[in-house]
Amino acid sequence: MPPDPGLRPAFRYGVVEDEALSRKVLLRMLETLAPDAEAAWEAADGDEAHRLMVEDPVDVLFLDILFPPEGAFALLERVRATVGRLPKIIFVTSQQDQALKAFTWAACDYLVKPITLPRVKEAVDRVRSAQASDLENLLRMVKELAHHTGPERFTVTLRDRVLVFRWSEVMYLHTEFRQVFAHTARGKVPLDLGVDALEALLGDRFARIHRSSLVNLDDLVEVVNPPGRAGQAVMRDGARLSVSRNRMEALLARLARMR
Repeated sequence: MPPDPGLRPAFRYGVVEDEALSRKVLLRMLETLAPDAEAAWEAADGDEAHRLMVEDPVDVLFLDILFPPEGAFALLERVRATVGRLPKIIFVTSQQDQALKAFTWAACDYLVKPITLPRVKEAVDRVRSAQASDLENLLRMVKELAHHTGPERFTVTLRDRVLVFRWSEVMYLHTEFRQVFAHTARGKVPLDLGVDALEALLGDRFARIHRSSLVNLDDLVEVVNPPGRAGQAVMRDGARLSVSRNRMEALLARLARMR
């Protein structure tokens, strides 16, 4: 049932999905879960979505990641360059390994196909409440995604190349001039997330040793712990990273549990 024309809708939303059946299923779910909201439009490709987002801005965008001609992230870049602002974004996709990049767009949620009515309801409820801070939302989402899907890969775009890495390749993550880099045997590559969000995503296999660093416990070969001073973590590649005094105890405890 469409919202009462005499009332202002709770929010207006658009759906970008190139698969007609998936688009239809999602729209039906939203009609059921949010009868007080308005389905403003739907689009099957990036060009149509760009035109509609510019001509008829919505409050919330349900967005697939892979669709012609460019996909979600290039579409968002185009729209932001054109109108300067973006709606709240809920990604709806089968692309689990794109979650990290999705989070950099301050996504409200990230739904992995096949979607279910209860899971879509959670996303709609979060749009309605909008009570948590952006950082709290980000940390919640990466924790949930890690719990449900256990992401093993991430991608890094460098000019005309897309590099694919496994998290197991990363020896450590370190912040340099406010940019986080993943250090691997293939070199260091920039990441879009901060250390807090990465710790939430990777906490089971990486250890936070400093406000600017996380280390892969499988690549940690030595811990130097001088009395009364900050320690060091010696990595497989020879790097020596500072360990904060207030994090040393937790690091040693984790290592003890691994014996």
